[in-house]
Amino acid sequence: MSILFANIPFIKHDEQGHLYTGPNAGSRWPFTQLGIVDYAPFPFFMAFANAHLEANGVGAEFYDAVAEKHWDYEMVKRTIAGYRPEILFLETSTPLVHKVCEFAKWAKESFGSRVVLVGPHMQAYAAEMIKEPFVDHCIIGEYERPALEIALKRDKAKPIYTYELLEDINYVNGRNFLPHRPLHLLYNYWDPSMNTAKPQLQVSTSRGCPFKCTYCQWPKVMNNGQYRNRIPELVINEIRTVMSAYKSRKIHATDRVQNTLFSLQNLRTHRQSVGSAVASAISGGGGQIRSIFFDDDTWNLGTARVKELCQGLKDIGLPWTMMGRIDTSRLELYDLMVDCGCVGMRFGVESFNQRLLDNTKKNLNARKSYENITYLLTRFSNMEFHFTTMKNLPGETDDDWQNDLKILTELKQLAERSGNTVHWQNSDCIAFPGTELWEEMITIGKGNELRNFDLYDGSPHNEKKLAEAIGWLGSNYTAKWSSYSKLGEPTNLPEG
Repeated sequence: MSILFANIPFIKHDEQGHLYTGPNAGSRWPFTQLGIVDYAPFPFFMAFANAHLEANGVGAEFYDAVAEKHWDYEMVKRTIAGYRPEILFLETSTPLVHKVCEFAKWAKESFGSRVVLVGPHMQAYAAEMIKEPFVDHCIIGEYERPALEIALKRDKAKPIYTYELLEDINYVNGRNFLPHRPLHLLYNYWDPSMNTAKPQLQVSTSRGCPFKCTYCQWPKVMNNGQYRNRIPELVINEIRTVMSAYKSRKIHATDRVQNTLFSLQNLRTHRQSVGSAVASAISGGGGQIRSIFFDDDTWNLGTARVKELCQGLKDIGLPWTMMGRIDTSRLELYDLMVDCGCVGMRFGVESFNQRLLDNTKKNLNARKSYENITYLLTRFSNMEFHFTTMKNLPGETDDDWQNDLKILTELKQLAERSGNTVHWQNSDCIAFPGTELWEEMITIGKGNELRNFDLYDGSPHNEKKLAEAIGWLGSNYTAKWSSYSKLGEPTNLPEG
């Protein structure tokens, strides 16, 4: 039985025929940018589901067209056709839902595939999608357990699975539960928010987040508000295992030639510069992993846990970066992190306006956020800090954003005086399907407007976007339901 997990790339062309590319699975907000994007987030949900099947004796294949840099949908079809999948799992994010449905219909007609739609779009639309004749199953939330049941039961499996999550994310059948990682693609998995060297190993040490921000998609939509972390010893073992396997891997000449031809085909077809893609395909990405990026929703949770992770990372000796919250670690813990190899920190700041933070139930003190950032920028040197910020938050005025921009600019200047680098990305606050913010939009009768899924492209150059939708909530907006969220207060916070 052929089972395939497939990550379809995000590809667009404008009226002039210019190519735009971007990620799908692994991205919290898929986007497109002009030309060939040098960003491939590791698709953890898909990779763990694949590994779970294999650990239970069910063979499965893994096709990540984004990491493969297959920026042509006909090329993607030819590759999938080579597998002739009997069961096809398709990652489905909101801005790609129409394209994913095209592939689902094509696979059903071409191979009679049993089609399974997974990913964040399913939480709000599984009941609708399952009615399509080319869809056999929909999975809401993480999909290890449902994927295994579908593989074993096939037509006797349930049409819709809802939050059948793993209780234990540390072990599967008594062994360290590691995601499926195609080593020949590891060089292509790279997060550009902080400038660490390739090959960069992307690692997840936890699932979900204890906090319940109303705009945030994955912790609610994929994890159902449940936070779980992995045992630090197993995380360090995972890193060492992958480092050893990557260093000793055999690079087949046919792989180099095939990847190079794909890159050259992109170059000929789109007339875009893909020099780095060609170079990495030819070189095979080098012999050793050179940096680590921790792609958790919130990495720095739990003092004892972070200390144990840091000790293992110090022994490993690679530079590493992480993504977390600015208020969940004691200040002295950052000293340990830097001493143990941390060279970059990424924080979800969103705003320095307390009213706007409260409107999104972020449970963050704006003053503490500013003070902690100032401490880090002046405490260390030769560090990189990346802040994620948001514009068009519920109840925001033009003056609110201008004040945030002023503060960010001042922090950047402060960092430079200590030899540090500060940069930020600014995203519009968008009500993604399944989030609490989206549910509020539905209750005020904006469901039809929110169904234009093509507008969810996170590209900053996307002129047709849903940013103005937040304005429907009104300038005097206050958060609904409770001081936290419908999911409740922050849950499962590690001690410390």
